[in-house]
Amino acid sequence: MKSLAARLELAGGAYVLRGARVPAAVLPAALAGLADAQGLAGVDLAVEGGRLGAVAPAGTLHAGAALDLAGRQVWPAFHDLHTHLDKTHTLARAPNADGTLLGAVKAVMADHARWRPGELEARADFALRCAWAHGTAGLRTHLDAAGPQARMAWEAMLALREGWASRVRVQMVAMAPMETYLDDGAEDFVRRVAETGGVLGGVTRVPGLPPPAARQRLAQALAALFDWAVRYGLDVDLHVDESCEPEADSLLEVARHTQARGLGGRVVCGHCCSLSVQTDETRERMLDACRAAGLAIVGLPLVNLFLQDRAPDRTPRLRGLPPLQEIAARGIPVALSSDNCADAFHAYGDYDMLEVFREAVRNGHLDRHIGGWPASVTATPAALMRQAGSGRIEEGGAADFVIFDARGIPELLARPQSDRLVVRAGRPLAVSPPPFDELDAALARAGEA
Repeated sequence: MKSLAARLELAGGAYVLRGARVPAAVLPAALAGLADAQGLAGVDLAVEGGRLGAVAPAGTLHAGAALDLAGRQVWPAFHDLHTHLDKTHTLARAPNADGTLLGAVKAVMADHARWRPGELEARADFALRCAWAHGTAGLRTHLDAAGPQARMAWEAMLALREGWASRVRVQMVAMAPMETYLDDGAEDFVRRVAETGGVLGGVTRVPGLPPPAARQRLAQALAALFDWAVRYGLDVDLHVDESCEPEADSLLEVARHTQARGLGGRVVCGHCCSLSVQTDETRERMLDACRAAGLAIVGLPLVNLFLQDRAPDRTPRLRGLPPLQEIAARGIPVALSSDNCADAFHAYGDYDMLEVFREAVRNGHLDRHIGGWPASVTATPAALMRQAGSGRIEEGGAADFVIFDARGIPELLARPQSDRLVVRAGRPLAVSPPPFDELDAALARAGEA
């Protein structure tokens, strides 16, 4: 792949990639018929001026400097729809005592007191450097929006968003307790999110109340949240039913409010793990409501597998994944994302969307009908983030893509693809994921400041 990078650099941003294999799900509809049994289509790609020119069947483009990919795969730039850059890389100082979801919540809440602008920027910047090196062009981060650190974290992320705008486009979700939207200061909070180009978020539960009262209070809070979203023209991105409890069904309430206010295409629900343990009848009723409302669902395979059904000295019985195949079969948009990395919620991860895709395919048994799934880490999240001209391989779009030294899907997923070639605006990136000692040094400098 090094020789290919050198040849691309010598081409000066104007060349033809011949014999590429591209997921048909991210190609123009006119080329969809070229797909093979793995959902890959053989195409030629013309690149000039940082954009994609012609995208045509393999062997049909002959003008200009040509590079033969010999069946190597080309995917559009990744888009990571659900992350937590404020919490990232805090595991060493805020470990999860029992490994559970509740344990993670407690650890992070205790760690809030340690958050400072410099160290938060150092951690989040390191995460973005990882994502960029792996091939991500757009990323949405949820930010804890309650507590004394909330405003500081939002301001720090605004500065980081501006600094990274030409490399990774960052979106910010205000992850607030649901009752925030019922408080006296709700409009000031929402206005601030709107003024800074943010998204309204939260976790669809109200703690500290008995189940009937909690359900009623949640319905009131969701109604208020959606009213604010309509009034200020904001998108909504919620953590929904993140448990393996069959009775967790707030997704249905979210779908009702989305449909009632005509917000289809503007509401994303993350996790939705409880769908996997509900009866077939309940699940189908919930998915009917989601499809009718125009909701999108984002699965977080790395974190869901890590946290759900966890108990001391016991191997998990449940996978914790939402029913991805059934969701997609209903025509509901599905994205896959990183979620937490190197914090109390998930000890691992590196903002590598290929890893996310690989684990979803393996654990969700998506391989039997693989064709549409590459869009779940590219075109679908790009569309939900309103990143026009990104996440697809099509004429006129940005020449932002990743070349893998793999011909078929089994070869792609057999290895980490550490030698992938990330291309931005038609030019290869000479970057690698940063070493961890650079994060140590940046945190040390932040501590001194």
